[in-house]
Amino acid sequence: MSDSLTIRDQGRVETLKVIVREETPFLPKVAFVLITLASLGGAIFTGTGMGLGPVALVLRWLTLWSLALAGGFLAWRVLYMRTVEAEADQASVDALNATSLRRADLVSRWVAPIVVLGAPGAFAVPFLAGQPVLRIGLVAGSIVVAALLALGVSRAAQATAALVLIALLLVGWAFVDAGAGWPVMLRLLHLSSFTLWLGGALWNIGVAMPAGRQHPNIDAVLAGAHQLDRFRWVVRFALPTIIATGLLMAWGYWGVPTSWWFTFPGVLIPLKIAAIVALVVVFITCPLFRHCSPVQGVCNIDDLEESKK
Repeated sequence: MSDSLTIRDQGRVETLKVIVREETPFLPKVAFVLITLASLGGAIFTGTGMGLGPVALVLRWLTLWSLALAGGFLAWRVLYMRTVEAEADQASVDALNATSLRRADLVSRWVAPIVVLGAPGAFAVPFLAGQPVLRIGLVAGSIVVAALLALGVSRAAQATAALVLIALLLVGWAFVDAGAGWPVMLRLLHLSSFTLWLGGALWNIGVAMPAGRQHPNIDAVLAGAHQLDRFRWVVRFALPTIIATGLLMAWGYWGVPTSWWFTFPGVLIPLKIAAIVALVVVFITCPLFRHCSPVQGVCNIDDLEESKK
């Protein structure tokens, strides 16, 4: 967390004004698309190695993508949103959170049917034919998550239960993809980091930005900046984890002929790496150009000083 968030006192910020831009920043949307494309490429590569056909490949990817979408979204609700924020007026924090939760309920009800569509993905994996209990557990778990999302995420206990269930489902899918032993830990770290990033990006675009527009006051900016800063710290760890675990999981392919990297499915690995490199650029560029939020000060609280000039 930056020092500017911790040293600012209420008396100093009362004279500042908050500027809200009409246009919605596009870099977070670019990041969301890049994350999705990178996950699609990785899922097709892994699924092809399992011998899956086109329909099964898409269905398995939809399962993992929808769980990641819901998981990271719930992580923001459970871990980044706080009922009390340092240096911010409680009434303003309560108002911002109430607006955010109403918006989050709406978005979660859009995510719920996507999770349902991805639920049958376990039936597309041949390995699970010999693991009927695990297969049914994975499908049932996704359906329960969808039901909880459909009910909304306003209640912390309900959101926490859904998040815990998604964590268990990721453990199950990591086992399906990598088997027992240390590779399953790499796979789990990879899926978890992807989940925290993708779903967090959805909350920022679908909840944090619209809610911030409705509360253009200093205390709401402080609360929003704190939440965004928590997400940024997670991404700082998630990004190198995705890169490191991805490279380690692809280690066994480094000895193949060079031509393999330019043909399907080998070409998917460099394409995924290129998408992740582009994500690094977006992650660095976004705060530099204040594209994290349309509300001045959320990306960098020091920007509020400009309103005094």
